[in-house]
Amino acid sequence: SESSVASGVRRIEAVTGTGVLELLDSYEETMASAAKAMKLSNTTGLAEHCASLVAENKAKDRQIESLNQKISDAQMAAIFDNAKEINGVKVVSAMLSGTTPQVLRKMGDTIKDMKEPVIAVLASVNGEKGNLVCACSAPARDKGAHAGKIVQRVAAVTGGKGGGKPDSAMAGIGKTYMVDEALMALDGIAAEFLKED
Repeated sequence: SESSVASGVRRIEAVTGTGVLELLDSYEETMASAAKAMKLSNTTGLAEHCASLVAENKAKDRQIESLNQKISDAQMAAIFDNAKEINGVKVVSAMLSGTTPQVLRKMGDTIKDMKEPVIAVLASVNGEKGNLVCACSAPARDKGAHAGKIVQRVAAVTGGKGGGKPDSAMAGIGKTYMVDEALMALDGIAAEFLKED
């Protein structure tokens, strides 16, 4: 290998003499272990098999992403069934157990792009950890909504912390058993930000 140690100083590391044989042996062992893990009888097809697995994983990732989007769309429809209106803004909250932070963020992105005034706080708990996402559409922001400040206040109910931009923000949940209480506090918190027409 070759690397930088300091300004104008390079480090070159090399294997010499019998060390070369030991290095080649360790490479061979690594390849044999990899072939065994992939249930191949020898190492000749290892590179092709690795390339095939990477392609297969990418295809599965795309499929998972597509399914997550469908789940997200279905959950989104259900969330708005329980919307409350405060000063002309729809305020919604939902607990989506087991949902990944990435899916929560995507749902938040959908909400912040809505043309109607909406404030949403979505929560997810996975074991001992939990996340909150707050999203505010542009018409809601025009009425005073600020996702970063709202999620900060909601998270504080659980002892968690977070914040972010006016349109989208995330927070960690402190005490996961207090999530319901935090989501119930949203209406009062949102009302403090919203200007009356």
